Amino acid sequence: MVNPLVLSIVLFGTGAAAEPSQTLKYLRAVSIASVDRPPLHIFNAAADKTDLSKVSGLWAKLWMEKKLEEVLELYADDAVFLTGSGDRFTGKVAIRNLFKMALETNTSNISVRSIRTKVSDDMAFDSGDYRETLTPLSGAAKMELQGNYLIVFKNVGGKWLILEHVWTDKLVKNAKQEGRPSS
Repeated sequence: MVNPLVLSIVLFGTGAAAEPSQTLKYLRAVSIASVDRPPLHIFNAAADKTDLSKVSGLWAKLWMEKKLEEVLELYADDAVFLTGSGDRFTGKVAIRNLFKMALETNTSNISVRSIRTKVSDDMAFDSGDYRETLTPLSGAAKMELQGNYLIVFKNVGGKWLILEHVWTDKLVKNAKQEGRPSS
C-alpha cells in the first residue's frame, strides 16, 4: 500500500490555443512521442536522470497505442494532471476519465524532446517540448499542436511515479489554415 504523497504543484510556462474545440480542450495536455523501448511501467528508484528523461517517450508510445491502463500505471494514485487550458484533474480516477475520453475521440501522432531532467533525493522532474498531429475520429480537420511539458516525479517505495504532469500548447495549424503561414 502506498502512503499518501506530498503534492508539489509546479507550473512551467503558459500556452495559448486559438479557440480550441471542446475535445481539444480536454486533450491538449495528453500526448507526447514514441520511443523504441519495451514498456517499463515503473522506473527503479536507482534510476538516473537519463532513465527518467525517457518517461515522456514511454508515455507517448503507450498513448499512441491507446494503452490507457498502462499509461495510468506511470502515475501515483493522487497524481495531478494540468492541461494546457488550465484545467486540473486530481487522482487516477479523474485522470482516467479525461484520458479515456481523449483516446475514444482522437488519434495522436506526437514527438517529444526532453530538455532538462534533475533528480534530488525522492523528487525529480523532466521538462521538454513536443509537437503533435491530432486527428479527430469524427472526421474533423487534423490539428498541429506544439508546446512544453513538465513532469514531477516522487519516489514511492523505490519506484518513480508521476506526481504532477503539466502541459502547455499552441495550435500551430489545422486543415482550414494550411494555405496560410502559422503564427
